[in-house]
Amino acid sequence: MRRDALLTQDELDFIQTMQHNPQLNVRDANSSLLVNGGSQIRDLLTRLAANEQVTIQAHFENQQMTFPLHLVEDEFHALHLRLGVPSIFEDGPRVRPWRLTLTEPVALENAKGQPTALWVHEVSFNSVLLEIRNRAKPPKQFAQWFSPSGYERIALRGRLERQTDAGFYAYRLNQSDQDETERLRQFILQQHRLAHPNLHV
Repeated sequence: MRRDALLTQDELDFIQTMQHNPQLNVRDANSSLLVNGGSQIRDLLTRLAANEQVTIQAHFENQQMTFPLHLVEDEFHALHLRLGVPSIFEDGPRVRPWRLTLTEPVALENAKGQPTALWVHEVSFNSVLLEIRNRAKPPKQFAQWFSPSGYERIALRGRLERQTDAGFYAYRLNQSDQDETERLRQFILQQHRLAHPNLHV
């Protein structure tokens, strides 16, 4: 390698590996949105997304998904519409967020990663159903970490709503961090894909 080369051979090899990695070169089909129908519709959606919350709703079987539309600016300062992570709802006597029932309960963790007496049985994008172990008193509020196996941990903040007939405690989530909310929605979407693969083909 020449002395005045800008990159070392290891750096060049790394860049070539990144370029030829098929997983990194696949576009995320869920994040881009192509609007056909003329510039008037595209301009209207862009103006609405810039000033209001705009969503696209899809209904299937007994469920519905609501995708938020975000206005994003690319490196050339052009504005594009992008689909956000959806909120998933179940139809029934009343529409409610889709709840993921965990096959095994997961203990919420404190900031140091140690398990607490709060165990998650069900989770949605706006609520969580907890079992309280070790005869602990259910807290009126909590701020803990949810660490499902194989996923990066997610900060959860909740406020006690009620005790269920089965002895669990329902908490309403009030996330203060938008990134944590998005990560929770992403986790729920991934689990929904596993539970309903025919809907995500």
